[in-house]
Amino acid sequence: METGMRVGLSAHIEGGTAGGAPCSERPWLSILIPVYNVEPYLRDCLASLLPQLPPVGVEVILLDDASTDGSLGLCSEICPQSHPQVRLMRHASNAGLSAARNTMLDAARGDYIWFVDSDDEVMPGAVARLRSILDCNTPDLLLCDFRKLDKNVQSFVGPANLMSTDREALVRGIFASRRMHSWSKIARRELWSDDLRFPVGRCFEDMATTPFLALRARSFYYCPEPWIRYRVRADSITGIMSRTRGRFDDSKNRDVATALTGFVAAARAPLPNLSDETLYCIAQFWAKEFTKLCWRLLSARFGRDRWADLRAKARDYRGLMEERAPMPFAVLNQLHLRRGKPGRWAILGLCLFFSRSETRARGSPPRSA
Repeated sequence: METGMRVGLSAHIEGGTAGGAPCSERPWLSILIPVYNVEPYLRDCLASLLPQLPPVGVEVILLDDASTDGSLGLCSEICPQSHPQVRLMRHASNAGLSAARNTMLDAARGDYIWFVDSDDEVMPGAVARLRSILDCNTPDLLLCDFRKLDKNVQSFVGPANLMSTDREALVRGIFASRRMHSWSKIARRELWSDDLRFPVGRCFEDMATTPFLALRARSFYYCPEPWIRYRVRADSITGIMSRTRGRFDDSKNRDVATALTGFVAAARAPLPNLSDETLYCIAQFWAKEFTKLCWRLLSARFGRDRWADLRAKARDYRGLMEERAPMPFAVLNQLHLRRGKPGRWAILGLCLFFSRSETRARGSPPRSA
């Protein structure tokens, strides 16, 4: 895995109302909120969270990544009025989401780490529910669901409402759900050791870290309740990639294609006997990302680029993604048929046909016997 690079950033820190310094008692939870040009949403985010904070035990760190709107002013206005364990940090220059999260990780003191995006909201009672689970269990990783457009969305496929030490079930359940986002995972601080950081300068940073984080967890607890209200934004990275007409962003799509470099090999160290079901789920995750990428390519560039060039680009991405999958996509597609998944078989089959290699130039003579 390519871990996040450490960057030389000046991070100015401001304490809460308790004399400008963080509380001396070690908190059980650090909630880390990166802030960048989210003035229209930030007040709702903080209003959903701050009333839930207990008098002690939880620290909230806001990091303004050199916003150019009123986000920093709003943080400065709200923080002194909120809670003594709220701290405000600032980057002197914009460094991106990964760098902001990494800076906060280095500053966090809590036993558990929970990332919350500043345009989302924390559901009522979520902090208390988390505390009640930790009072009875001490998992390395907790997973929760989220609410999107007034619909609850499942973030994990596997055992619920109990602590499990089945590490393969954790990995399999994350890939089966395809929900890689960090804000539905609360992890022990120790899992975020120095060699695991968000990749600076790259998109889809959650995809590049969450599965590796899961490999380090010796126990987990999945609570099938929504703790985050996810805000759908047209100007998000995924929104832009889905809606941009005529432009296929090679950089962002390559970040997707290479996000999990080395994961299968890394998984075989703690889990040397990965089951067929787990391998299928991991391969299907990659195949789904590949079919999405093909759709983005065709919807953006069909009729603008030569057909041969489109196919060549699809082949390039297919090679990158198959290299990181546990099996070739053609083998996976045979499994789709055996498992009675005709929809998956048809969609992936079309993309495989689109990206197939040309073994012989048109019009060339057949090979002699």
